[in-house]
Amino acid sequence: AKKGSARSRKESGGDRRAGERHRQKRAGERARASALLRTMGAFVLGASWLSFLLLLLLLFLLLVVSLSGRTRRPDEPPLDRGHIPWLGHALAFGKDAAKFLSEMKEKHGDIFTVQVAGKFITVLLDPLSYEVVLWESCAKLDFGQYARILMKRMFDVTLPNYDSNEEKAMLRPTLKDKNLHSLTKAMCLNLQTILLPGPDGASGQWKEEGLFQLSYRTMFRAGFLTLYGNESKDYEDVNCQAKDRAHSMEVYNAYYKLDRFLMKAARSTLSVVEKQNFYNIRKDLWNFFSMERLDSRANQSVWLTIYKEHLVDLGVNEDMQTRAMSNAGPAVFWLLLFLLKHPPVMAAVQAEMEKLFRNRRLATRPTCEILNQDVLDSTPIFDSALNETLRLTAAPFISREVLQDMALRLTAGREYHLRKGDRLCLFPFISPQRDPGIYKEPEKFIYNRFLNSDGTEKKDFYKGGQRLKYYNMPWGAGINVCIGKFFAVNSIKLCVFHLLNCFDVELIDPAKEIPGFDKERYGFGMLQPETDVRIRYKLKDQ
Repeated sequence: AKKGSARSRKESGGDRRAGERHRQKRAGERARASALLRTMGAFVLGASWLSFLLLLLLLFLLLVVSLSGRTRRPDEPPLDRGHIPWLGHALAFGKDAAKFLSEMKEKHGDIFTVQVAGKFITVLLDPLSYEVVLWESCAKLDFGQYARILMKRMFDVTLPNYDSNEEKAMLRPTLKDKNLHSLTKAMCLNLQTILLPGPDGASGQWKEEGLFQLSYRTMFRAGFLTLYGNESKDYEDVNCQAKDRAHSMEVYNAYYKLDRFLMKAARSTLSVVEKQNFYNIRKDLWNFFSMERLDSRANQSVWLTIYKEHLVDLGVNEDMQTRAMSNAGPAVFWLLLFLLKHPPVMAAVQAEMEKLFRNRRLATRPTCEILNQDVLDSTPIFDSALNETLRLTAAPFISREVLQDMALRLTAGREYHLRKGDRLCLFPFISPQRDPGIYKEPEKFIYNRFLNSDGTEKKDFYKGGQRLKYYNMPWGAGINVCIGKFFAVNSIKLCVFHLLNCFDVELIDPAKEIPGFDKERYGFGMLQPETDVRIRYKLKDQ
């Protein structure tokens, strides 16, 4: 019994000591947790105060920027800086320039100044007053500065001592008169090489494709061969035709990849990953335009020869000489789409084409030999349909850098002062091209809008009772009008004529609505569709 009692007391004492150790351990854990919480609380409180102070500092800086920013002077256009300091209206402008500028026009009138990413842009939307801008001295309003910025951003082109007016004066003769005839003939032959199959080519089986892809690819490839040359001087050489098809397709594929990034590159909004992809694709494309490769090609255009000499005179290195090109593919897409959507118009154009070529198949090489400018100029219905297409789908900005403080006198004697360092911008897409004060139902395609009742070209358009000099401006105007306009128009005609004369073309879904515009393209020439339009086509029966 004594032994059992002692053992019980011993076990009881052990339990008390174990319990005490457990209580001490728990107390220590609670103390550490409490200390940790106090530390975290102090950190959070400190961080909160720091965040609060940083927020106050940011708000103070925004207030300072807002109060100390630019204000409108009495003799200046209405100023709209937006709600975000420095950034201003950049997001709305980049998202949908046509919508944004139309809203600003409703709010402020035909002239106003907006802030876009730190730059102040004065926008003029009165076509009656465009001439004073288009013909203003280059000492006051300069086109070349903005062009140099875009060339650097988009194509990494830097031209020392670049003078756009001097360059255009030098290149203009290469795209006119006898040189225009040579280019047009070459374009005709190259379109046949691209569009028509060789001896082993496809027969008259239906093929499905996107209309934009077909138009863009065809115009680019034929235009590339026309300006940069062929594998052989002999257009009839079947082997060289095959090489021309393959090579032009390689160049097109590289350029089409690059084209997806060009609008973001122009606005400097490429992400890090996009920028690297853009640089790699651009490098691959430039390899096709190395001087060594170009010098080995036959049938080079006079334009290319003169332009290469010009770049050498400017002191541009060989790598930099390889970087320049453009295309007219989207214009062919929109014109063909409007024709396919309006069968009576398609029939009128085809009838005019058949009469023009007197039932000769345009697919024959001799047809290219007899083509001259008089023949191509004898298409009033087609010309009106093309002008209407361009009115609806051409949306370039016409921009000038303001080099000195100056006064701009507009119609009816209105005068506004512009500040040095600002940019002046015209956007003909809004006015005149889609102005309801000039055109009835401006959103609709009306093929004979530019035709008089006697079949001649209509040139009399009015706004507010005053006759307009500039009523449709897809090619620009004034001293900076596109020097390649006549070659581009001839090329568009030839491409459409070949497609309609040599192929049966049908819409897969005639009831499907015409797609909207890719809004990123506003300001950069011909608009592209948001989505492609599926068609099917086949060679016509002989």
